[in-house]
Amino acid sequence: MKPDLRQALRSSLLTGDGAMGTYLYQQGFPVGVSYEEFNMIRPDVIESVHRRYYEAGARVIETNTFSANAEKLAKYGLESEVERINREGVRIARGAVGADAYVVGAVGSVRGGRRKNVRTAQVTKAFEQQIGILLDSGVDGLLLETFYDLDELLLALSVVRSMSAGVSVICQLSAPDSGATQDGIALADAFGRLESAGADAVGFNCVNGPNGILRAIDNIGAPVGLPLSVFPNAGTPDYVDGRYTYTAGPDYF
Repeated sequence: MKPDLRQALRSSLLTGDGAMGTYLYQQGFPVGVSYEEFNMIRPDVIESVHRRYYEAGARVIETNTFSANAEKLAKYGLESEVERINREGVRIARGAVGADAYVVGAVGSVRGGRRKNVRTAQVTKAFEQQIGILLDSGVDGLLLETFYDLDELLLALSVVRSMSAGVSVICQLSAPDSGATQDGIALADAFGRLESAGADAVGFNCVNGPNGILRAIDNIGAPVGLPLSVFPNAGTPDYVDGRYTYTAGPDYF
């Protein structure tokens, strides 16, 4: 029986999976659609992606629920499907991997670093709904990822802790090269505040490829008291012959 995620984060090196949306696009699926809706209409595709990452060695598998909150799904007329999409996301991920893998519920920013007009009450409600469903569906932990503002990440974390003191939570910022969050908080201070608020691991995702992640780590400027979590993306895409291509391939990683 595997240890719980909090213990595993502190005692071993865990390998996470890769992106879902980028991978689906590379497989020929169009942009401008809700990939989270695939949990309902193409569960076979999502299961296949999870399984491929697991077979490649990933043992932390994210549910396909990054944008599965009411505010984001409303863009596609899917705000009434929040529960089904999130529950299916957990079920599909769990069925695609072995018992040695950790299935973590992926929760992305509601504001996305840009939507400042979304009121805090709306953001809180969206987090409460999605996080509550993921917890009830039996995830091994939660991954709060691609947050640009510390305040919104702390809000999401506070929602988690109001519902569960025991679930493991990984908190990830998408920080620029400046060494601070978009709302002006130094990275070392941001991580300290996340630790005090109940995070089990902190780190970065996306940024600008592997080099961007390394620069972000250098910019912390102080030791981190928690396990460090990094999920680099494939860099900035180039648009060639009608398709986006990424230069940060496996050899570059």
